[in-house]
This record gives sequence, structure tokens and C-alpha cells, in this order.
Amino acid sequence: MGTERTRDLQQIIEDLIARVGWSRKALARQLHWELNDTDDEDELKRFEERLKKELTRSTTKPELLEHYLDVIRQLPECEKAGLVVPQYIGSKHLDSEIEEALRNISSDLSTSLRNKNPD
Repeated sequence: MGTERTRDLQQIIEDLIARVGWSRKALARQLHWELNDTDDEDELKRFEERLKKELTRSTTKPELLEHYLDVIRQLPECEKAGLVVPQYIGSKHLDSEIEEALRNISSDLSTSLRNKNPD
């Protein structure tokens, strides 16, 4: 039931945390602090487990992963590292087939650049 978009977003997030030097647990802590007003340790542990599953399950909604990427983009560690986080903004003016083709081109380009310039 998973979509290619979900798998792409999961891979983007995994690549980002690897480049910043974080574990999934460290990412979960950063996201939890940004998304919640509480520092409850039990709630944080539940969020860590939930995020771990969301980054591996094909049934995770792409919208949720895109939301996480929006938050990650604004984290100081990503800005300091000079990381560019891919961001797709859909258009209501293009046919869905054209948008899908543009997404595929962008994905192929990102993969090519990643393979050509490994860190």
C-alpha cells in the first residue's frame, strides 16, 4: 500500500540525519522538542518509537513525512551544515501526469548528484 513518494521521503530523511550525524533517536528528540510544548520523558520515548516505525513503514502518509521535513529544514544543525533539503510544492495548474514526471526527473537528478558526490 506504500507509495513511492513515501519511500522517497523516508530516504531523504535518512540521508539527512546521516549527513548531520544524528541517529533516529536524536532526530526524534529534535522533532519532539520542535513540535510539542512538553518535555515529558515518557511522551518523548513514545514519539521515538513512533518515528522509528514511520521511517520504515510503507504505509506512512507522505504528508506526515513532508511535515517532518519542513521542521527539519528549519533546525539550526541543518542550516549550519549547509544542507539543502529537497522540497516539492505541487501546482494546481499542471496535469497530474506532468507533475509525476517532474517529480521523477527531480528524484533522478538528486540520486545522480548523491552518487556522484558522496560525503
